[in-house]
Order: sequence, then structure tokens, then C-alpha cells
Amino acid sequence: MNYNIIAYSVYIPTTIGLSIWIAKSLHKNTKAFLMDKFDRNEELASSTNNLIQTGFYLISLGFSFMYMRIKEVTHYVNGVSVSNSILTGQEGIEKLAAKLGTFTLMLGILMFLNFFMMIKIQSPKKQSFEE
Repeated sequence: MNYNIIAYSVYIPTTIGLSIWIAKSLHKNTKAFLMDKFDRNEELASSTNNLIQTGFYLISLGFSFMYMRIKEVTHYVNGVSVSNSILTGQEGIEKLAAKLGTFTLMLGILMFLNFFMMIKIQSPKKQSFEE
């Protein structure tokens, strides 16, 4: 049985689903914050929010796909060298848990960086014309 295929078939939809869920949650909850930061300029707040969401998707999915590969390990079974990434169901669950755990931690860090950026965004400077 090829446990790599099983691990990949769980990993890919899980990471895509987590990315979509977090991105939609951030997009929904960031709009009010951006409206306040941009002095109720809805067009500017919406476009900024959409760009932030796009960046979140690119970073999270890019990391997910780059991190997906399960490295080959050489095992010795009865003195015979066998190259396979995952030989048992237990190994598969452990590697999958480690990969999904790392991905989830990366999403959490990315979410907090996103929030930190929201705090640092300044309202556009209003120009005053003195006559």
C-alpha cells in the first residue's frame, strides 16, 4: 500500500481548506478595521482588504505546496534496503500530523503578521489648502 498517496490526498485538501477558511475570516473581520483606518473610504478599504487577502492566499498556499513533499528515507527490512517515504500507517499519520501542525503554525504566524500590518496602517494624510 502506498501511504504517500494517502498522506498527500489528506494534506492537499486540508491545507487548501484551512487557507480558504482563515483568509475569508480575516477578509470579513478586517473590513471594519480598514474602514476606520481609511476614514470611512469604502473603496480604499475594500481594495486594500482584497489585496491583503490575495497576498495571504499566495503565501499560505505557496508554503503549503512547497512543504508538501515527504522526503524519502531508506529503511532496512530484513537486511534489504527499501526506499520509501512512508512504510506504515503510523509513520503516515505522524508525518502528516507534523506537516499539518507546521502549516497551521505558519498560518497563525501569518495571521498575526497580517493583524500587525493592520495596526501599522496609517490613515491617508489629508491635504489642507490654506488660502
